Amino acid sequence: MLPVLMHELNLVDQSFDLKFASEYHLSIQAGLDGFSFCILDIRRNKYIVLRHFPLIVGKPQFLSKKIETIFDQEEKLNASYKTVSITYSTNKATLIPKIFAGTDNALQIAGFTNEINRNEDILTDDLPGLNYQLVYIYPKELMSLLNRKFTEFKIRHKSMPFLFSALNQCNEKKNTVLINFEKKYIRIIVLKGLQISLYNSFYFKNESDFLYYTLNICQSLHIDPGNDEIMIGGYVADDSSYVRQLKKYISNVHFLKPPSDFNYGNIFEKVQKHQFISLFNSYTCE
Repeated sequence: MLPVLMHELNLVDQSFDLKFASEYHLSIQAGLDGFSFCILDIRRNKYIVLRHFPLIVGKPQFLSKKIETIFDQEEKLNASYKTVSITYSTNKATLIPKIFAGTDNALQIAGFTNEINRNEDILTDDLPGLNYQLVYIYPKELMSLLNRKFTEFKIRHKSMPFLFSALNQCNEKKNTVLINFEKKYIRIIVLKGLQISLYNSFYFKNESDFLYYTLNICQSLHIDPGNDEIMIGGYVADDSSYVRQLKKYISNVHFLKPPSDFNYGNIFEKVQKHQFISLFNSYTCE
């Protein structure tokens, strides 16, 4: 059983007006499991739109066609915004020390850890304050589509705003295990002294798989189940049995919270915001 079944969402604040798009920031999150976007009224510091489309895409090369269809039917995606940020979700990502940074090195390392098809390329994200670089693979057609749709935008891996959010919320005196749920895999990042000790993804089918990977990592990296903490985001419900089972073994399990600098309005009251933690943090991660 999956940790959560994501449904289509279409939440629009009554103050939203497409005529004022030049005063808004558009955040987009795309991956094989879904396409989401939210709109921030920069002047009022208020999120006023949240849209989510569940997707079933078998391979990255088919993603662009799905997304282009959404662009064609969504008027909000075709306006001219003040700024645009894109987060791309993929488990074909590798964390490397910055000493190996550079296009040739990054391409070679990415090729060692994941197969790069001829219709794919790599991107790199520097982790501010951390001596690492994230190398990840994306479909070339997706970048071509984004370049056709937007004059200017910033793109980064989904882990970047997720990690940015966690660094602002975790207790630096404790070790922290970060778990981001996707539909078919979890991404686990372990922070020790605000430095990354582990970055990896694991496919899972059920609670047993999830607990096996999580608890083994905690044991291997000497995470104290009574004192250290686990912070969770992504496609998991706050009342999920996955989380309930985990709490039997780890005392301090929390959901990541969205940035407190913004107003989310009444339309977001029933939204489990940790499910869109990377999306809501993409603007502050600029």
